[in-house]
Amino acid sequence: MPRLRGLIQEISRLISITRAPFILKYQHFIENGSILNSNGYNTCMTNVRSLILELPSKQMIVYATVACLSVSTILCLRDAVAATTTSTVDANIISTINLVAQNGIVFGDIASSSSPGTVTIGTNGSRTTTGGATVNTNTAGTPAKFEASGDPNAYYIVTLPDSVTLTSSAGDSMTVSNFSSIPAVSGQLDAGGRQDLYIGATLNVGSFQAFGAYSGIMSTTIEYN
Repeated sequence: MPRLRGLIQEISRLISITRAPFILKYQHFIENGSILNSNGYNTCMTNVRSLILELPSKQMIVYATVACLSVSTILCLRDAVAATTTSTVDANIISTINLVAQNGIVFGDIASSSSPGTVTIGTNGSRTTTGGATVNTNTAGTPAKFEASGDPNAYYIVTLPDSVTLTSSAGDSMTVSNFSSIPAVSGQLDAGGRQDLYIGATLNVGSFQAFGAYSGIMSTTIEYN
């Protein structure tokens, strides 16, 4: 308000011949913010016109000119209160994360019996059995091995299938379940942007499971975390 009071004093000096009621009313609606209220310029000019109508006709032009000039000055002072700043806008395009299969899960040679059983391949290559299923120890079993690649030191998450169905050429089937991986759930690429991923699972062997070669498709997904 110091600028507005200074403006009022200047108006008083310029129109020294003014009548006191005009100045008092003009000062009142300036100091109470009516010039700069939410109704803006239209309200301001309405106030000015109402004051002008109270003046003798010979003084009307002088007061109207001074009032409008002062209103314009006040509005200009109000508009001048503005600030501008800048900020940065950044984006980072990451490389595509890839997963390449080196080999799939191999359970090896298995014998069935009158009792169902299971064969489990661990992520470290260990092979265990339960129930009526047995394995030929002369044949190896291996976990699946994948190579993940992408941004150096990036974290990623692993999504494994719930189950996979293996079928033979004769149409017989077995299911594979309980998939596990190392790293489990999530992993981190090394400084070169690579990491090996190992996946194991459990094969469910039925009683008197029909002989033959069984195979199926396993889907594994990784994505940046």
